[in-house]
Amino acid sequence: MRSKATSRKKGLVFLNTRVLTLEEANSRAEVVVTDGAMLLYVGGQDDVDRGLFNDREVIDLGGRMVVPGFIDSHLHLMELARSHSGIDLAGCESIKELLSLLKEEGGRLPRGQWLVGYHWDESRWEEGRHATLEELDRACPDNPVFLKRICLHQALVNSLTLERAGLPREVTGLFYNPKTERPTGLVQERAKSRVESCLEFSEQEMLSALEEVQKRLIALGITSVHHISSNFSLIKKFAETGKLLLRPYFCPTWDEKTGVAWYTKEKIAPSMKSGAVKFFTDGSLGAHSAALLGPYTDEPDNLGQLYWEEKGLQEALVPLHKAGHQLSLHAIGDRAILLVLDAMEEVLERYPVKGHRHRMEHCELVPEGAIERIKKLGLTVSAQPNFVSMWGQPGGLYQKRLGLDRWRRMNPLAEFLRKSIPLVFGSDGMPPGPIYGIHSAVNHPVHESRVSPMEAISCYTKAGAYSSFEEDSKGTLRRGKLADLVVLSHDPTTCRQEEIKDITVVMTVLDGQIVYNTLREETPP
Repeated sequence: MRSKATSRKKGLVFLNTRVLTLEEANSRAEVVVTDGAMLLYVGGQDDVDRGLFNDREVIDLGGRMVVPGFIDSHLHLMELARSHSGIDLAGCESIKELLSLLKEEGGRLPRGQWLVGYHWDESRWEEGRHATLEELDRACPDNPVFLKRICLHQALVNSLTLERAGLPREVTGLFYNPKTERPTGLVQERAKSRVESCLEFSEQEMLSALEEVQKRLIALGITSVHHISSNFSLIKKFAETGKLLLRPYFCPTWDEKTGVAWYTKEKIAPSMKSGAVKFFTDGSLGAHSAALLGPYTDEPDNLGQLYWEEKGLQEALVPLHKAGHQLSLHAIGDRAILLVLDAMEEVLERYPVKGHRHRMEHCELVPEGAIERIKKLGLTVSAQPNFVSMWGQPGGLYQKRLGLDRWRRMNPLAEFLRKSIPLVFGSDGMPPGPIYGIHSAVNHPVHESRVSPMEAISCYTKAGAYSSFEEDSKGTLRRGKLADLVVLSHDPTTCRQEEIKDITVVMTVLDGQIVYNTLREETPP
């Protein structure tokens, strides 16, 4: 983070800019004036009262574009913070490279200390497979290893880790080699959670990591996040330190043993708002655990995992729905999507509620007829367009997992908008970055699924505010709303679509304060 304003002036004035207000279709402005944390004026340069410039810092943006602060509508802040404690494996291109990193890191650690890594993705490795238990044991024989896959649903472990975690043979998600009957080193779902519970992070370590994560997100133009987690206490403590700048919309995850860890709104810091209750109905395509109607192309005996029966899901949803809580249902595979729609149809038929804004998270492999049902139920779709660039390109992971026909049906973003279904964008941290997401949505490999740059920006701003019931205070730029805005190096709506990925965030303004600024280092567009 290059600059954090401590200006004694009462506001900011942005001149010589192109402002995309998103108040109406293609609505534009030329001047923005803030008054403390609020927007005082958004409009034309000929209509502005020049007296508003008095006692305010005037900034000439050199024709650059201003958009509302980006809202990442699906993020795990604590997961990003924990990843700071380990080695980043996102850049690994082979098992050989992975094992070399582990051997080097293990040589620096005391014997017996955990070696933790994050973000590996075997679909990008030369070998096209994950590392084995034996390979991990040879690379790191003296330290327990826990390496979490980028999708968060799988991890790689060595023998020391299995011993330390004490996993029973029958635990769900512990994989065995059918020939040797030995563990493969791959764990997912419950087995992964059991191992992960053995890791220890100090409170100070996590608070410091949260501060670094926040800097990273703000530099990407993100001013609000929909934080999905079963634990909000550390975020609250971070807020109490006075260092929390982001605006979290807290979405607790439902637990099969305890239900939801309920809390009163008075216990949440002023900058935090309670949000939707998250349910998992399946896993991920990368982990072969997304629930499918037909088998995986690369694992013909596997239909993935469905975590609920329809009746059980209904029974869990009904009391929350009746109490007025927003629901958020993770469903990636077509079988999981149908389960969610069947359950929600029953819940809403028995207890009809208007304006519920219940959400479907991911909603990637959409079965025939499902979009019409989503529209009828009034559901919001929370999609991750960055997945399209990461795994949805021709010949990529999605096509390998699903085959050509199902690959073409993945993430039909434009179809949701054509049916006037509320569509919000987030990243799931894979990786975070609205510009990357906008580029991915606009350049979808399936032409019929592409959205316009204007639509993509709206999904990261206006729609995100709607999905958290905050459209009166954020998501667009007009007088009386929060002064959360982002300055971009170039206009995504006018540049070549394939060049959107090269746009940079020049400045981020949050709560009327400049919290990120590279303006002096940029040359005018």
